[in-house]
Amino acid sequence: MILVTGAGGKTGVAVVRSLLINNIEVRILVRDESKIRDLEFVDDVDIVIGDMRSESVQRDAFDGVRSVYHICPNMHEDELAIGLSMISVAKQFDVKHFVYHSVLHPQIEDMPHHWQKMRVEEAIFVSDLPYTIIQPAAYMQNVLMEKARIYEDKFIHVPYSIDSKGSPVNLDDVAEVAATVLSKQDYIGGIYELCGPEILTPKDQASILGSHIGIELTIQQITLDQWKLQNNLSNFSTYSLKSLVDMFVYYDKYGFWGSSYVLESLLDRKPSGFCEFVERYFDKFNL
Repeated sequence: MILVTGAGGKTGVAVVRSLLINNIEVRILVRDESKIRDLEFVDDVDIVIGDMRSESVQRDAFDGVRSVYHICPNMHEDELAIGLSMISVAKQFDVKHFVYHSVLHPQIEDMPHHWQKMRVEEAIFVSDLPYTIIQPAAYMQNVLMEKARIYEDKFIHVPYSIDSKGSPVNLDDVAEVAATVLSKQDYIGGIYELCGPEILTPKDQASILGSHIGIELTIQQITLDQWKLQNNLSNFSTYSLKSLVDMFVYYDKYGFWGSSYVLESLLDRKPSGFCEFVERYFDKFNL
């Protein structure tokens, strides 16, 4: 059995779906019952409900599993503490394969959530656990959060340069790699950067998206203060909001991109391009 932590989020859902397609027995750890109500696979998995910061919850989740795919909630201020505890419990339960969902370029200290992930990676290295580390770029799926604004207002606003370079990756490809890595021992000890096959700016993405859905989209950079006013930030902690702002500042200065070579090797095919992603998820842009 494979445990997927943080399984109620979009990454966890995609990874679990990919594992089930491959007929792998799965246990999921989710924070509360509200996280499982709409899960398509709720009847096909073993479920543990609770706060992943709790060692007793971790112990319940780890009991009887062979491998773990650990996803910490996005931009969580306790990511390092959670990671250290997960590593400790994994060792107690003699987990045979600990896969950590990290991020592309965790070495970037200017982005606090990246830096925390790097510290978790460091702890994994000295843990003596059989490990694999997945380092994905930003997801193509992030644009789906803007679908209402795209259709209603016909524009996309980003709080960083519209010429900032990125290499967005299709989450479906990341999930496919996760299932592959968890299915074989060959990948133990590996660290894999997962980037999409194109270097695209927000301007490029808006052009591709507008062309495919038949709308002339306007792309514009807005200030961080304007971004804060446009978005409901009530559910963001001080840490997560700062992490987002620091990330936007970094993107504005340097972009966030990498090579798709590793992803193509792991998939044994060319990774999904942004056009292919838009075509596949076209229905999600129809309101």
